Amino acid sequence: MLVNHERRLLRKAAEAADRQITIKQRPDRTWPGDHSRLVALESRGALRSLRPLPDRGFSDTFATWQITERGLSALARLSGRDA
Repeated sequence: MLVNHERRLLRKAAEAADRQITIKQRPDRTWPGDHSRLVALESRGALRSLRPLPDRGFSDTFATWQITERGLSALARLSGRDA
């Protein structure tokens, strides 16, 4: 169920110290299934894509998103709490 994936990904970002979620591209240059889910959350404004920072050592094989206020509200709604 999509809602469960949304809640899981938003919760993971919300609970991170930097409020971010990062996934790694596979060696065959494909992305795990969560990539498309994260892109969908980004298209709705729940997450925003971040460029990798050189000082953090990220390469083009990583994608990072940060949860937004809209994402925090969506998480509260999905979790059954007031926003």
